[in-house]
Amino acid sequence: MGFLDKLLGRTKDAAGDAAEKVEPMVDKAQDGASQAWDKAGDKLDDATDKGEDTAGDAAAQAKDTVSDTASTSDSGPSAA
Repeated sequence: MGFLDKLLGRTKDAAGDAAEKVEPMVDKAQDGASQAWDKAGDKLDDATDKGEDTAGDAAAQAKDTVSDTASTSDSGPSAA
């Protein structure tokens, strides 16, 4: 085997060794990113649900206010 073959062979081994050492760190980073993504999605769902509840409550309150206003103006004395 020639000098270049040995040099290239060692380079391949070194790259393979480095990849094997980095792989667990990459897996851990991917797991962390996946968990962060899931948490962010859960928070978004919670915020959306809360916003929908608040909007529904506000709409119901507005409807009640309009109904109350309409019923009191119908039963009041007329100006004619």
